[in-house]
Amino acid sequence: MWVHLNDEGKKAWGDIFPDGQVPVCSFFGESELEGLGKEEVALVSWKHLSYAQQAAILKKISQLSRMPEKTIEADILKKGLPLRKSLTTGYVAIEPKYFI
Repeated sequence: MWVHLNDEGKKAWGDIFPDGQVPVCSFFGESELEGLGKEEVALVSWKHLSYAQQAAILKKISQLSRMPEKTIEADILKKGLPLRKSLTTGYVAIEPKYFI
């Protein structure tokens, strides 16, 4: 499964996802984001990202939050990496071969 970034999402994350396609492991659901309140998110499929993408995400979040990359990575591995629906086209795409 994946989602496509919208223009705002591409501005924020297009350097890491140049084709605008982000693998996810969940459909959109409401979540409480620290400091941001409730928002609809999908969880990024961390294991389907390349090492370079994972490293770039950790670096970017670390710079924005001023937290150590190891702390961020531990949190991602424990809770997942949410992607706000507002940064996407709002649709989750699924490989057609999985339909029955």
